[in-house]
Amino acid sequence: MKEKVLGHVGSLLGGLIHNLNTPLMWIMGRSQLIQTRNETLEKLKDASLEEILKVKDKNNKDIESIAQGADKIDHILKAISYKVQMATEGITAIELREYLTNEMDFMLADMHFKHESKVELDINSAKSCYVKVDYNALSWAVTQTISQIIKATEKGRSLKISLDNGIIAIACKEMTLTPEIKAAIEGVCAGLKNAAVVRMHTEDGCEITIGIKGN
Repeated sequence: MKEKVLGHVGSLLGGLIHNLNTPLMWIMGRSQLIQTRNETLEKLKDASLEEILKVKDKNNKDIESIAQGADKIDHILKAISYKVQMATEGITAIELREYLTNEMDFMLADMHFKHESKVELDINSAKSCYVKVDYNALSWAVTQTISQIIKATEKGRSLKISLDNGIIAIACKEMTLTPEIKAAIEGVCAGLKNAAVVRMHTEDGCEITIGIKGN
């Protein structure tokens, strides 16, 4: 299972590079603008206070943009680091809010997930919940269930990933649970067979819930 999870990381390497490159290029562009202004600072020695404040305001906006770009890169790197570290540990204690935050940040490397899906992550109101489970089995079940939903639905699909009382729910209003899709989801969740209860609900589309036993 570990090999599958790390293989999934490798398969999304192109998306990860794209997601890192976009804010990096933004940071480089804004840095060059600040540098260009710095090279003309001497010309401002006789400028009015209003002109100086305009330059300061432009620099502050660019610095804010640089910070935002750095924050995006930080999120991506933390998600990758978390995934690789947890995959190495295998069976371990997992805080489910932290897990879902990092997993969904990582899933943004999948362009079908990022650009073709309306994703809602609803975990802010959930209580902290620790479970002891095979990280690789859980990660494979969650990411591949999402992949199965993406394969079975058209662009513009809605995906809601939520956490309530320690139960992970993945819902899509546009999906019809056919026998083939049900079998595929059961297959990707097989690694959790003895550790979790996986249920599929068909009201208002489809919802798959994963409840870790002993939670």
